[in-house]
Amino acid sequence: MTGLNKWLRSIVLFLVCFTIAAYGWFILGGAKKEYIVTPKNSEYKIIDDSAQNGATTATLDIRKHGALLECNIVNKAKWPFCEIAISLTDSIEEGIDLSSYHSVGIDIDYTSPIEGERVRVYLRNFDSNYANVDDPVSLKFNAIEYSPGVDVGLQIFPLRTFQVLSWWIAENNISVEKSSRQFDNISIIEIATGSYVKESYYAIRLNRLVFYGDWISESILVKSLLLLWVVTAVILIIIERFILYNKMKNTEERSQRLRDANKLLYNKSLKFEHLACTDPLTRIRNRHSIDEWLEEITIQTRLNNLPFSMIFIDIDHFKTVNDTYGHSFGDEVLIKFAATVETLIRRSDVFARWGGEEFVIFCPETNMSAAVEIAEAIQASIANKAWNFDREFNLTCSFGIAELVDETCEDLIRRADLALLKAKKMGRNRIEITWEHQQLK
Repeated sequence: MTGLNKWLRSIVLFLVCFTIAAYGWFILGGAKKEYIVTPKNSEYKIIDDSAQNGATTATLDIRKHGALLECNIVNKAKWPFCEIAISLTDSIEEGIDLSSYHSVGIDIDYTSPIEGERVRVYLRNFDSNYANVDDPVSLKFNAIEYSPGVDVGLQIFPLRTFQVLSWWIAENNISVEKSSRQFDNISIIEIATGSYVKESYYAIRLNRLVFYGDWISESILVKSLLLLWVVTAVILIIIERFILYNKMKNTEERSQRLRDANKLLYNKSLKFEHLACTDPLTRIRNRHSIDEWLEEITIQTRLNNLPFSMIFIDIDHFKTVNDTYGHSFGDEVLIKFAATVETLIRRSDVFARWGGEEFVIFCPETNMSAAVEIAEAIQASIANKAWNFDREFNLTCSFGIAELVDETCEDLIRRADLALLKAKKMGRNRIEITWEHQQLK
């Protein structure tokens, strides 16, 4: 996870820097935009009351950034007026979308006979739901009235302060949902004399007309940055889950490989343990396999006051067999001898090859008398068995028996070995026993 944490720190640092930079850019005005209306991108013309049989006369002087409208109002028409009409586009149907702008700045010097007289500013919006190309009055009137004065400079008005004229709503039978202000398709901007004028000289000098907006609003910027954080967090969580899943999968696969390897090693160890504890020729236990067991069983036997006997067996004249018939035949004798004895002992008895032609039987919970009976049965079976060897051969064995008393397992083995030695000295194919602390010679 160290690599992921390093990437995570880098990504968080980047997001923090990006967020600070983006919001700082917004605060410092980087997102602001302007749309300046000038004679270069618009068409200026005069509209007055002549269409209503009025007598007002007007002239329009186009300047570099604006225009000067001078008119002599004659009180002949019902509503005498004059205005500057600014067409933003060549087609009345295809205006300019000003809905992303929040304010309009207007710099007008207004000369009139009445101090503080107002001018009217209309932002005319075309919408096919209510407007008609052949009827200019059908374009929506988004309007404000204010007193510009002279040399006041640029005055800024939020677009939300514009109101739709009620007479236009009533005259065009506009539904409620279409009666609010609308700036998504402004075709014409009109700057007109006030609502109540006198016969006199009027002048409207338009010095500057500019719309202010933001390429992106503060709320959208904040939401976008928040969304960026959330999306990044989700992606990082998904990546972390994916990496964790792969790690868990790899760990599980590695664990499975280890389990398989351990199982293989365990099986091999069992095999090796079996080989280590089994005589490779006769396939019975070897001397090494019973050393620890013998020590434990003798201790338990003494503690529980139970009988325990040991039978030492030696195949008679086995060296002569090897010398006469060869070691291969000798091995065959050992194998068949061990297999035969194994069928004659009890399930509780422990039978092992002690070395060479010597074998041992340990008899738990067995006293001397019972051990002698076992030895006699083995002796008779071995002596009378038809061995089916490929040559004439008589097989007999000698026995030395000892019963455990208050002694160690080494002492027990030594006494049984002495009894076996006596049986061999006494002519072989016989059973000899040794009692407690008896010294056999």
